[in-house]
Amino acid sequence: MSSQTKFLEALDSWANAYMYRSMTDYFDYLKNTRVSMQQAYALTYIYYHGRAKISDICEHMLVSPAAASQMVDRLEKSGLVERTLEPDDRRVRNVALSAEGESFVSGSIAARQNWVKEIPAELSDAQLDEIAKALNRLVRVTLQEADPRMASR
Repeated sequence: MSSQTKFLEALDSWANAYMYRSMTDYFDYLKNTRVSMQQAYALTYIYYHGRAKISDICEHMLVSPAAASQMVDRLEKSGLVERTLEPDDRRVRNVALSAEGESFVSGSIAARQNWVKEIPAELSDAQLDEIAKALNRLVRVTLQEADPRMASR
């Protein structure tokens, strides 16, 4: 078996394990909230992109403006987002996370990632260093292709 094949198989196995553990914990987190999967997706989009117009949300989520607007209405009533007028165009409304919305998304990220903290206990310091070096290189190579600005972070 070639080195490339071994690498791709190992990477695929890791990606599957990571996705399974992360998504299982994420869904468990959502079960204990009043937020739907679609609403959580919208909140996460705003968290990473900052305030957004309804049109940005519907474009990103591939939903109609009416569906996006209704979802934002529910999120606003739940206290997870706030709407503000665009200073340059008062017809446009921006949507931003409230403090409660920020807390929700932070909690969902933690729920997806908490299990990773268990891994170092199973590995030696040398193994941890080796894996960290390889993963950092992999991130740089991956992001260099996707977005050269991100590779330097």
